[in-house]
Amino acid sequence: MPPLDKRIKKFLKNSIRIAPKISDKGELAELRTGLVSQYPQTRKDAIKKTIQQMTVGKDVSTLFPDVLKNMATNDIEQKKLVYLYVMNYAETHPELCILAVNTFVTDAQDPNPLIRCMAIRTMSMIRVEKILEYIEIPLRRTLQDDNPYVRKTAVICVAKLFQLNKELCIELGVLEDLKSSLDDENPMVVANATASLAEINDMDPSIVDLKSLIQLHVKQFLAVLNECTEWARITILGALSEYSARDGLEAQDIIDRVTAHLQHVNPAVVLATIKVVIKNLPQTDFNPNSLIMKKLSSALVSLMSSPPEMQYVALKNIRIILEKYPEILSKELRIFYIKFNDPLYVKLEKIDILIRLVDKGNLKQCSLLLTELKEYSMEFEPEFVSRAIQGLSQLGIKFSGEKFLQKVLDILIELIDRDQNSIKDDCCIAMCNILRHLPENTDMASQICSILNAWESPDEYLRTDVAKCNYVWLLGQYPENFPSLKAKVNIFLELFNQEESLTQTSILITVVRLHSKLPGSTLQSVLEKATKETTELDVRDMAIMYWRCLSMDDSEELVEELCKIIPPHLETTIDQFSPDLLEKLLLELGTISSIYFKPQANRRTRDVSYENVVKGKEINELQDLAKNELASKANEEVLLDFGDDDEEDEDELDGDNLTSVRTNKKYSALDDLDDLFNFGTTTGKPKSFKDDIGISQGINELNLRPSVDSNSRSQSNTQELLDLF
Repeated sequence: MPPLDKRIKKFLKNSIRIAPKISDKGELAELRTGLVSQYPQTRKDAIKKTIQQMTVGKDVSTLFPDVLKNMATNDIEQKKLVYLYVMNYAETHPELCILAVNTFVTDAQDPNPLIRCMAIRTMSMIRVEKILEYIEIPLRRTLQDDNPYVRKTAVICVAKLFQLNKELCIELGVLEDLKSSLDDENPMVVANATASLAEINDMDPSIVDLKSLIQLHVKQFLAVLNECTEWARITILGALSEYSARDGLEAQDIIDRVTAHLQHVNPAVVLATIKVVIKNLPQTDFNPNSLIMKKLSSALVSLMSSPPEMQYVALKNIRIILEKYPEILSKELRIFYIKFNDPLYVKLEKIDILIRLVDKGNLKQCSLLLTELKEYSMEFEPEFVSRAIQGLSQLGIKFSGEKFLQKVLDILIELIDRDQNSIKDDCCIAMCNILRHLPENTDMASQICSILNAWESPDEYLRTDVAKCNYVWLLGQYPENFPSLKAKVNIFLELFNQEESLTQTSILITVVRLHSKLPGSTLQSVLEKATKETTELDVRDMAIMYWRCLSMDDSEELVEELCKIIPPHLETTIDQFSPDLLEKLLLELGTISSIYFKPQANRRTRDVSYENVVKGKEINELQDLAKNELASKANEEVLLDFGDDDEEDEDELDGDNLTSVRTNKKYSALDDLDDLFNFGTTTGKPKSFKDDIGISQGINELNLRPSVDSNSRSQSNTQELLDLF
């Protein structure tokens, strides 16, 4: 008999060895063989490879019973892998997960809190109504668990249960346990309970009065805020932003308690803190030069040192904040200057912020920005150049000085002289906007008209609908500055049906305004095209209105009066939010609403509905569904097997020279399904695996020894599954 140390070495060697390739019938067959191997390390590696295949999108649901056999183990890593597998198929194949219910219920009582946590989390992800019959006791127990890690997972499971079956969730009374979790001593439990209640409130606001719960626990939130993780801080700060302080003293206290988080390294925490501060700021006595405004300014500036993606989100939120507090970043203009390595989407947002930040009363600041925008307009990215040219006109109109506007116009003329057709659209729009701001400045009007009159074929230079609309408007507003007026109008009349709505409207208005200077048939021609050939309703309605005016007795006087209408003075071309929209967006800073500038109530939300093919099924029907699912998958796999089913595989075992001969290579998971569905008691004592010592203590060791007789092997597997589950 060999010495004891040699036997131990041999046992360890056989325990961790990797079994040789057994089958050449396909990857799934190899994985199945590894999952039922006698060696624990081989089974563990097979599970890892199964998870790998699942991750890349391959359907490995046929291995469900084989993977499930490996759940009863004390190896935490292996159990995590099996639970990960089950979680994935809980969404795609919920009928298969009914196989593991008994194991979930058992693991929910495991001494290890990690296993209890994984069990209750996985049970809540299986969207099968019959699972709810088994989740009640484990959920109640875990909500009152001694371990905070288990409790913080259980409170999230309440929201999942509510989404699956609202009536049952209310009937079980777990919502009361969830509310009481807000008084928990652990910050993560409080944060998860808050998030869960917020989710339930979004699904049905009548079930939970979230605002009153937040009001009762404001002090609790402020107390645990400093002890939370980043995610938990964001959740609690989001809850605090929903709370309206009773008076100025309470608002100031909230601001003082959360101000420290403005220096947090996580931009999401910073934005959530800014939202809380801005919510409470109107109730306090503050001025633009106060300390809190300086801290807000520093926090917003710090966001600009983050990666480009976060800069984009920060710029969108800064855009909203600037509309409410325009002086908050008045001294930080240089921070938003564009860098050479900024992506395009950041460059466009920075230009928008620069135009809003500049002080219209500061000539030096405006001149510096004008020089900066001129450099931007000479770059090569078309969209960036277009936004820079638009920014030039916005800056000029904002400063509103004739000399400064003349400088802007000189830059636009210089850009046109570069003979780049791609920027002529934007230059035309910018110059027309300047004229709308200063309609009484005849010198500037004649200068602009002389430049545009030099274009022999404006339809070739102008490509966008807005640019053509502005050009035609200019023809009707300053006809005396266009010597070849008729020829230019005829160019657009010939292409009337091909133009878009804005250009058609502008052509119609211009022809009516210039009807006395154009041939008599021109007006009738454009009115006929606008009423009979166009598909634009607004253009057709306007043409009909003009027809009726011309058919009246005093038509000449009426049309003349219409033509003398002076367009309104253009105060600004910078977009502004309505007061109501601005207040809503300030309450949703740091969310997706701040990116789209659309409050959540105005956005079309997609209802998350799960197509539950097992809804309302009885337990026996679920068993049939699982069998049929696995049978169909097994049949598909057989169709892809091209190996010889009668070929024998021989595996040489190192050290023992023991040969395992399998005469029947077909392995079907269906043989074991009846035992998997056995949620009752076991009748026999399990055999033993020569496995880890920990497993022998937990599940009475199973023993899967190589067998020559394939029939006895199949019977042994069936008995082992029966005992295991």
